Amino acid sequence: MVFMLGMSLPAARRKSVTLAYLIWAVFGLFGLHRLYLGRNLSAAGMAAITVLSVPLIWSGLGLLGFVATSTWALADAVLIPGMTKELNGAVAAAP
Repeated sequence: MVFMLGMSLPAARRKSVTLAYLIWAVFGLFGLHRLYLGRNLSAAGMAAITVLSVPLIWSGLGLLGFVATSTWALADAVLIPGMTKELNGAVAAAP
């Protein structure tokens, strides 16, 4: 096995606002658009709330979970361009 020490990995590719919105439209409640935009922790939080809300829907807690993630996803509809710009700026500034 050959290890190449001292060589850097290629810079991450620029992210697309259009693709982020497409992912948001299909998988918004699961936070996959946030995962695409490098927001891994909040993506995991959205996914966890949504998945846990399914078996709890009968108790009312599930409904509350769906309201929370739906509101979060709707807010992300406004925030996606800024998140994309921030991530692409960080990629451009990386050495």
